[in-house]
Amino acid sequence: MKRAVLFFLFSLFATTSCTRGKIYEQFADIKGNIWNRFDVIEFDVNVEDISPAYDFYVVFRFMEQFPLDAVDIEFSFTTPSGETRSADQKIEFRDKDGNFQGDGMGDLWDVKRLVRQGYKFTEPGICKVEISSTMSYIDLPGIMQIGLIVRKDH
Repeated sequence: MKRAVLFFLFSLFATTSCTRGKIYEQFADIKGNIWNRFDVIEFDVNVEDISPAYDFYVVFRFMEQFPLDAVDIEFSFTTPSGETRSADQKIEFRDKDGNFQGDGMGDLWDVKRLVRQGYKFTEPGICKVEISSTMSYIDLPGIMQIGLIVRKDH
């Protein structure tokens, strides 16, 4: 019960802080808190205003028992005009001393990383985003949610 209350308060804080310029924020729940490398996380971002550039952030919500220091992912998106962009990213969960990075409350942690900065769309519509694991491990235990935040670049 205590864990559920802490998680609720942490989620409430995370969703109400720093919303300036944010056009999209969504989280996908990971079944059983184990991310299988063949489970691709997908998001559909509606881009209405093409005048600003946009920044894309990936958020991992995980349990303190997560055994690794980092997760390797492929971040790819298909623009409304049909152009596909893809990049491999390393999302660091711990610093060089083994301490968790990001925001923690109890045994839950959120790590947010900028994975694409200043992207300028050429036409409005739906941008399809995919996040997949490129780790050699089949299952990554302790991952609760994976999220995407898109903000206007300032």
